[in-house]
Amino acid sequence: MTTRDKFVNKAVNIVNNHCIYLWGAQGEKVKDLAADNYQKVYQMETSKDNAEAVIKRIEMQQAIGWNSNKTKAFDCSGAVCYLLALVGREPAGFDMTADQLAKRYPCRVAPVRGCLLHRPGHIGIYIGSGYLVEAKGRKYGVTVSPYNSKEWDSQFPDPFKD
Repeated sequence: MTTRDKFVNKAVNIVNNHCIYLWGAQGEKVKDLAADNYQKVYQMETSKDNAEAVIKRIEMQQAIGWNSNKTKAFDCSGAVCYLLALVGREPAGFDMTADQLAKRYPCRVAPVRGCLLHRPGHIGIYIGSGYLVEAKGRKYGVTVSPYNSKEWDSQFPDPFKD
């Protein structure tokens, strides 16, 4: 299996593990966030209302049995950076904003599996067949979404392009 394939598979895994959205997060375990009465959530989030939306999401997922040791927290660039480090493409602790990531890698004119999809302030991972993985927001968590070319830049950064 190529590093590109591992990257895409790991991206799909964070969806399957019901990972949540938290501003500035790069893979913090949800169970650890809950263990300290959500103090880290309040510290990381941009407002009290946003922190409470994240906590509500965590508690809803807990109530329906979705939280496990594999359930983690990410923001959009945090998910991409975490996964790139996880597959060995970048060093551990690698951190960039969505806009920085979009400028870091050579671009393609059409997306292929593993390319990054960017629009100002947001980034996702193209997983093929017209879909992407993105940390979509506090209400949604990390999701698979349909790719709509009108919503994204027309160049596709490819961390695995030779």
